[in-house]
Amino acid sequence: MVQGKTCKRLEAQAVRSDASNPRVEREWKADVEMTAENYCFCELAPLYVLDMLSEEECRWIEQQLLECPDLLEELAAYQSAVRAIPYSVPAASMVPDLKHRLFARLELATPDATLPIPLSAPNASYVAIREQDLNWQPFVPGVTVAIVHVDEVKRERVGFLRAEPGVHYPFHRHAAAEEIFMLKGDLVIGDQVYGAGDYIRSAPNSTHAPYTNSGCHFFFRTSLDDEYFCMTEPAL
Repeated sequence: MVQGKTCKRLEAQAVRSDASNPRVEREWKADVEMTAENYCFCELAPLYVLDMLSEEECRWIEQQLLECPDLLEELAAYQSAVRAIPYSVPAASMVPDLKHRLFARLELATPDATLPIPLSAPNASYVAIREQDLNWQPFVPGVTVAIVHVDEVKRERVGFLRAEPGVHYPFHRHAAAEEIFMLKGDLVIGDQVYGAGDYIRSAPNSTHAPYTNSGCHFFFRTSLDDEYFCMTEPAL
């Protein structure tokens, strides 16, 4: 679908060289107006991974990814390039008291250090965390998570997630299998609605953009390397 579209902006730039022709100039100005009819994936994808698009443009990109999953490879290439940008910048040491200075300038109390994520001890027979001891942290607007285990070797994390009513998650891809066990509320994936007691397993490289109507609470096991696209909205 996207591959067959004509990139009108490039065509307009090509004909603009004939600046002596007023008609060509008028046509160029009309053509460069970015509308849904002349969006070009190859132009918007780099801006998408840099989070520089409007909500309408983000939705258009995500729709193309749903209709043409092959475009994920192209988008992943842009993401890899963006992730490499910081490594091209000379390393700079951070001022030790920077955090305290920033909070002081904002006239805010310095928050307590985040509780460490509990990890399974090599010689422990089990690890237990009471419900009241779960360390809930904001993930994205409308979503909080409590991570209870991280395995850097297996590249996975385990925890609980709570989402407020009406939260829509952005389109994302699973680097490995994802498992969800519903505890409360509803979770809509595709044309299926899941509730308390339901188990959901998403295969590696699968993609979806779930949402909840009444809010939800579930246990999850997922990869540390999952890819989220356009993190301007809540995400799983």
